[in-house]
Amino acid sequence: MGQKAARVFLVFFIIGIGLGIAGGWFDKEAAPPPVEQARESPAPKVVPQQESSGSPQDEGESLFITLYFSDGEAMYLRPELRVVDDPDADRAALVIGELIRGPQRKGLVRTVPPTVSLRKVWVEDGVAYVDFSREFQTEHWGGSAGDTFTLFSVVNSLTELPGIEAVQFLIEGEIEEAVLGHTDTTAPIRRREDLIGPE
Repeated sequence: MGQKAARVFLVFFIIGIGLGIAGGWFDKEAAPPPVEQARESPAPKVVPQQESSGSPQDEGESLFITLYFSDGEAMYLRPELRVVDDPDADRAALVIGELIRGPQRKGLVRTVPPTVSLRKVWVEDGVAYVDFSREFQTEHWGGSAGDTFTLFSVVNSLTELPGIEAVQFLIEGEIEEAVLGHTDTTAPIRRREDLIGPE
């Protein structure tokens, strides 16, 4: 009886050892080896931001405006694209300020005397009211062509902006019959596409 119990014990003992070895082997198969663990990179703490595909104007970095200056022969108005670094500024005032600065492209001629000051500009019901200092009149070079190109340089440049369809000129806060002597300026003036030269 003792021998039989010893044999049963021995059989269970051998089976137990076998199961223990087999279990350890399966554990090793399930767990990645130390080298593989070292290769795994930890999850990033901060998710990287995607690069924006928007234009600089969308990001609030810069503003693009189109200005019109006379060509050298006083035949046409020619567009000049200008980049402004202050997108929060009043766009109509920016346009007038850049026209007063004059053109940057070779072959273009200024249309507004450099001594002019912008007193005020505001937009109401699609009309931009532009109030210039007296120098807009007194420092202007004159002539019917000069009159036309100065007025429509301002009008065509401002009507590039959304919400502006016409321009009312004022001198020192007053509407005058013909601020530059030839064109009627008692009412708002609309854009003239026919003055823009072909590319």
